[in-house]
Amino acid sequence: MKSKTDISEHIEKCGERLSRLCINLCRDHHDAADLFQDTCLRALKYYKTYDASQEFEKWIFRICVNTYKSTLRRLYNSRPLLFGSNDEHDEFFEMIPDDDDTATHEEYKELLKAVKRLPEKYRVVVVLRYFNDYSEKETAEILGIPTGTVKSRLNAAKVLLRKEMEHEE
Repeated sequence: MKSKTDISEHIEKCGERLSRLCINLCRDHHDAADLFQDTCLRALKYYKTYDASQEFEKWIFRICVNTYKSTLRRLYNSRPLLFGSNDEHDEFFEMIPDDDDTATHEEYKELLKAVKRLPEKYRVVVVLRYFNDYSEKETAEILGIPTGTVKSRLNAAKVLLRKEMEHEE
């Protein structure tokens, strides 16, 4: 039988990458912390069903993405959000925080801003593929979609990013 210390060790090993994934998905550190906690709680709850033959990080990333999507669905189906001002609206939709340690070049900062503005289905594949270094096949497994869908979404995201970057210049 799997023990709770096993899952603690697994989470400790991939915790930093899981945290980055949460931040990239949520656009906000507070929401990311909630997503991280919800993901860990679900992983703990379903750990007995975890198949040790598959990579733990992929398993918990799938839980994270599904938890994120469930949260979005719940928010979408709840009453609409009302913003007091455009600033409040813009602040709410900030996606990927500009981290001075990682975004040292202006061009990289502009790229991060462009990624922030991608529609969610494109942003998720970009984040998994390029920010977390998963292959297209691994990204497909995490999201539970065909590899061809990942490829087409990545291509569409690249086109959108290229247009956005050209527009910035």
